[in-house]
Amino acid sequence: MELQLIISRYLFREVIFTLLALTILLLLIYISHRFMSYLVQASVGNLPAQFILQLLGLRLLSDLTLILPLSFFLALLLALGRLYKDNEITAMAACGIPVPILSIVSLATIFAIFIAILSLVAGPWAEKQRGILEVQLSTVAEVGGIAAGRFKEFNHGKGIFYVKDIDAEKNIMSDLFIQLNLEHKQVIMVAKRGYQIVQNGELFIVLMNGNRYERQKEHLNYTITQFSEHRIRVPRRLNQYKGEDIEGFTTQKLWFSEELALQAELQWRISLPLSVILLAILAVPLSHTNPRQGQYSKILLGILTYLIYNNLLNVAKKWIERGDIPPIIGIWWVHFILIAIILVLFHLAFFKELFYRGFNLIYSLFLWCFETLKKQISMMR
Repeated sequence: MELQLIISRYLFREVIFTLLALTILLLLIYISHRFMSYLVQASVGNLPAQFILQLLGLRLLSDLTLILPLSFFLALLLALGRLYKDNEITAMAACGIPVPILSIVSLATIFAIFIAILSLVAGPWAEKQRGILEVQLSTVAEVGGIAAGRFKEFNHGKGIFYVKDIDAEKNIMSDLFIQLNLEHKQVIMVAKRGYQIVQNGELFIVLMNGNRYERQKEHLNYTITQFSEHRIRVPRRLNQYKGEDIEGFTTQKLWFSEELALQAELQWRISLPLSVILLAILAVPLSHTNPRQGQYSKILLGILTYLIYNNLLNVAKKWIERGDIPPIIGIWWVHFILIAIILVLFHLAFFKELFYRGFNLIYSLFLWCFETLKKQISMMR
């Protein structure tokens, strides 16, 4: 018992160190990809640069439920693969000690609880906050995300905004040009200075020391007005989040709903921690290698297995949303297929022997039929 405990601790240390390394690697790849995407949006004025890290953090928190299960599965494959490569599992088997499957399942259960917290609580909260922030930024970015020296459309293409220089610290813009194409008239405004202000949930551009040129669509003459201060309301309200994104719904709201899309989302959230346990059990027979195959021989197969499994879960979720399969079947059939594969792999020797016996039986029956037919033909002659 004490020896098994020592082996379990040794295996836990191997898995946890490998898990940390893989998680850091995958997070670096993910963050660099997302960060570059947000930088591109900020460079064209679609996203204020000061909100990049906030958006990145919320997006990362919701996507951890996809990154961490893959990291844990690959960490188990690498850790067990190294034990096979170094003949440590062979030495354990020679001493009558099997692979500590119960310890692996226990570790996977602890990790699955953490994934469940992310999937059922933290992830939906992050998605809701991201939805609120993106709605706010869609308004602020119309003017707030503009870069100096560039023309920027706003108000759904009905307005054009240009500023020569921006002092971000003081929130002051200089040499502004604004053109508004309204239904019955065109308005052009130029000002020496300007700034932005939010009042009562509305975004305003305040122009100072400028001129306003206004004409009706059917006329060519402009009415010129000088002003010392002039405010323009950006015609969209802040905090206008409608909560239409199902991924941002609380799990409690999904639990008591009969809508197919909400039931599909609930089953998806429950499937994420469940997949951690199933993939951990799958890693035990899947990692079995001989020393000549090497530690990394099953990594490609493991990644391919995870991708197929994850894609099948997504397909099943879409089928529930469209009503192609009833919710009682839902996503669960994908897990049952994986369970069947796990049972086959754990009893692979038995199934091989059963296959060979069946093959020999069919082959013997074929030979008997052939000899019988051959005798019948000889008697007819």
